[in-house]
Amino acid sequence: MVSRRKLVLGGAGALVAAAGSGLLLPGTARADQVLTSNSTGTYNGYYYSFWTDDPGSVTMTLGAAGQYSSQWNNTNNWVGGLGWSKGSRRTVTYSGTFNPGSNGYLALYGWTSNPLVEYYIVENFGPYNPGSAGTRRGTVNADGGTYTIYESTRVNAPSVEGTKTFQQYWSVRNSKRSSGTIDTGVHFDAWQAAGMPLGSFDYYMIMATEGYQSSGSSNVTLGGGGSTTPPPGGGTPGTGACSATYRTTNSWSNGFNGEVTITAGSGGARDWRVPVTFAGGQTVTSIWNGTASWSGNVMTVTPVGWNANLGPGQSAFFGFTVNGSSSTPPSVGSCGVG
Repeated sequence: MVSRRKLVLGGAGALVAAAGSGLLLPGTARADQVLTSNSTGTYNGYYYSFWTDDPGSVTMTLGAAGQYSSQWNNTNNWVGGLGWSKGSRRTVTYSGTFNPGSNGYLALYGWTSNPLVEYYIVENFGPYNPGSAGTRRGTVNADGGTYTIYESTRVNAPSVEGTKTFQQYWSVRNSKRSSGTIDTGVHFDAWQAAGMPLGSFDYYMIMATEGYQSSGSSNVTLGGGGSTTPPPGGGTPGTGACSATYRTTNSWSNGFNGEVTITAGSGGARDWRVPVTFAGGQTVTSIWNGTASWSGNVMTVTPVGWNANLGPGQSAFFGFTVNGSSSTPPSVGSCGVG
């Protein structure tokens, strides 16, 4: 059986690799670049990471914007891919080919802080299910398929914050694929509902290929996913206008997750605030991407810092978990600023 410690070491090691090339100027394309040593950086507008503990046995070639290919031969452990310098709720479209060899997987991969969590949305893998060493936490129907959710614990292991003990979250797709669309928010909400909360998206998210003691290859192109750069400042305190809309993202017996999206008007919005009114019997147990204050059954949410300033037409969101019936959804009041 594959050592779980060895299998995930690549993910952590990739994050502490030496810094790579500098920023790419907008609108500038580069010729293909071949990586054979550990590095991170940006290339043709995307963040990349490459790590291996077996130099000389693997190459990753960076091509057009969002495209990379990899080939590994009798490699002990390696991981690499393209994506964004910070994770977020986003819809990621990707396409390509993937040959896992005897052991490898293709996954959307990243970390959060406070709590420190290493997370995977696994789209394809070889004979070994990378989540199977953890505890099964249920399933989620997402992205045209069913994923099994697992949670595992890494004790005194390498991470983006040095050697620490942290949780790993997994969504492992039951019907494997090498092209498709991933709605990360659906998985994040399912993990939250299973008692697996994420922290702040301070670290990168990549569409990664990993191999362990195997030979294989991949060719992956990202077709969408947007930018993780925090929205630029817009307007001045007390100016601008915004709107707020609510949706229930997940529900279960006597509980649900909700999400409110704030969209700035033509003048931008700074230091937004949104009141949310809950029905009797509904209790909020957690909130993310927002700071809550209460008056009776009305929760007023303000930014957490990085999502405080929205330019014209830009959006931010906050979410929460509620104990209680979802038959009466929360009522969202007018979005204000300042």
